Amino acid sequence: MNETRIPIVKTIAEIDDKMVRDRLEGLVKEPHVLGVMIWGSRATGFGTPTTDWDALIYVTEEYYDSLELKDTIWLEFDESVEPRKLVIDFSPISNAWFRQQMESPLDMDHFPYVEGVVIHDPSGKLEEWRQKLARYPEEEHLDRLKNKYCTLLGALGYTDINQRRGYVYDSKLNAFRAVVAAVNLWFTMQKSWTPPLKWWTPHVKNMGMSNETYKLFCEALDAPKFETVLEIFKSLKQQIVNQGYEFPNDSLSTFLETIHVNGRPAQIRHTYI
Repeated sequence: MNETRIPIVKTIAEIDDKMVRDRLEGLVKEPHVLGVMIWGSRATGFGTPTTDWDALIYVTEEYYDSLELKDTIWLEFDESVEPRKLVIDFSPISNAWFRQQMESPLDMDHFPYVEGVVIHDPSGKLEEWRQKLARYPEEEHLDRLKNKYCTLLGALGYTDINQRRGYVYDSKLNAFRAVVAAVNLWFTMQKSWTPPLKWWTPHVKNMGMSNETYKLFCEALDAPKFETVLEIFKSLKQQIVNQGYEFPNDSLSTFLETIHVNGRPAQIRHTYI
């Protein structure tokens, strides 16, 4: 793994790309712009010096509502190189955006705020939203553990069934699905939202994944099949039991609890994506 990290800026003035700095300096002078949050590789430090700049531009509700759909993403390119290079990837967002994501149980709607960096926020409201969205819902931890566990168990089961039937590619597809489910389970075990898997290795290294567990994941990715994914499953199951949870010993009841009417339907639907 390349340990080189790009600098994480804390203010607009620290941005060394003139195109990006000038654009943001102009935006924050607009009366409808309330704040700016950098996210993605520029907030994690996992990118390269040439990576693009992702930012959420916090705007007033009135301005946001006035935008056409095609105007809710702002892309700018460096045309001096071939092929042209994406430099700016900004998205205007408003309180309605935040309220919608607050109600979502999906990791992808929350993780950007875990490592997002607010670099302009005169009122303090943007940082307040960031902290609310970044907070892991510990009161839902058991439900989330069960959901991620059952997703892994289901994918593992189909890997085995397809392999036994001789459906080679179906089995490999479900093996990869099981590995992704295992990654989701591991992050949930740490009481963390799961990040986009673009930077999986740096995230797990930063969060202290053991060399043994990391090795099991790598072996499954190198040879995606029932046997290698089963080793990940057995290891994570034992870790959950060691944490004091009993539910892995009764998988059927656990699965039924995750699809019960009192559960979180959006989580269930998300597991099949």
